[in-house]
Amino acid sequence: MSSRCVLCDRSFDSDEVLQQHKRDSAAHAFDCTTCDRHYASDRALQQHLRDSPVHALSFDCDDCDRSFDSEEALQQHLRDSPTHGPSFVCETCDRAFGSEEALEQHLRDSPVHAPSFDCDDCDRSFDGEEALQQHLRDSPAHAPSFVCETCDRAFGSEEALEQHLQDSPAHAPYCETCDRPFGSEEALEQHLRDSPLHAPRSFKCETCDRYFGNEEALEQHLRDSQIHQQDSETPLDVFFRSFPTFDYSPSLPPTTSYTNLRKHEGLRRGSAASNDAWSGYQDALESELRMWYGAEDDLTAWHALCRAIGVEPLPQTCEKCEGAVRRTHVNIVDLIEWGRRRGNTMERVQTFRNEEDLGAYTRNTGKIFRNTLDQEDGNVVLRHLLRKIF
Repeated sequence: MSSRCVLCDRSFDSDEVLQQHKRDSAAHAFDCTTCDRHYASDRALQQHLRDSPVHALSFDCDDCDRSFDSEEALQQHLRDSPTHGPSFVCETCDRAFGSEEALEQHLRDSPVHAPSFDCDDCDRSFDGEEALQQHLRDSPAHAPSFVCETCDRAFGSEEALEQHLQDSPAHAPYCETCDRPFGSEEALEQHLRDSPLHAPRSFKCETCDRYFGNEEALEQHLRDSQIHQQDSETPLDVFFRSFPTFDYSPSLPPTTSYTNLRKHEGLRRGSAASNDAWSGYQDALESELRMWYGAEDDLTAWHALCRAIGVEPLPQTCEKCEGAVRRTHVNIVDLIEWGRRRGNTMERVQTFRNEEDLGAYTRNTGKIFRNTLDQEDGNVVLRHLLRKIF
């Protein structure tokens, strides 16, 4: 696309060539490049530069965005315009005043700048210090408060607080060990003196985690308790040894021993011999269970169960033990096996999240226990753990 010089009526190949033409050609010696106008002489060009408003000197006020014809006019504007007068600003109100006196009067008279006497607790303001002090003296919100930290209650006097501490059941003397309140400090002290649970417990059976009042009682326990009769036969031992030719090892888990017995005797599922053997095995499991874990009103039996499933610390009452284990899902045969080891292991019996997981484990391992403990004679701690699997 060509570039054309209108004055010379000539075309050029580009704008660069056109501009070169305008600089060099005598025909353009008197051009005003600002206005893009051509003059016939230098005189005419100079007159244009003097008279044209485009080339007049400009004196600008940057603050007002205004222009003036001369320096004098600009200076007069700066002197006389209110915009350029001294400014006294109230930072709080974001307002400007023409003099310092006007600003000071504003600070004295404006409600925004009035002194404020605040009660931080009540979120209220008062006109003077006297009004604030009267409020602090007279308001119920600032009355002396006597607080019972236990009940989170406030009382109007120390006497009222003391009466509350004496009368409220929440402050009754309490035995933490037994989880029992008492009507007076004297009753609590008598309980601590007389209750067997608080008797001196210097003689401890480490295996059973039980204390005895004297050495003779501990020794009798060690002689008579089944859990300490290490050399006596258990019901499972008696059952497996009733098969004379069967090579029985008490160290094996009961389920493993019964599987080995079936192979040795050639017991076939559904046969009379197999049914008799299974019934005898289940009877032995139940007897073994009663031997290791005892009756549900026996704290020692509960503690044996709690140790087996890892409840720590051991609860101090049968009711608390029952609450700690009731939601536990555990295989009964595993518990019997743990008891046969007399608890002589740091391992705990495996527990399960729900009956579905317990059922899958029971079926996969064949560790099946026949549930007859929910009958009238089922007074054994583990009946609280029995689940319907099949």
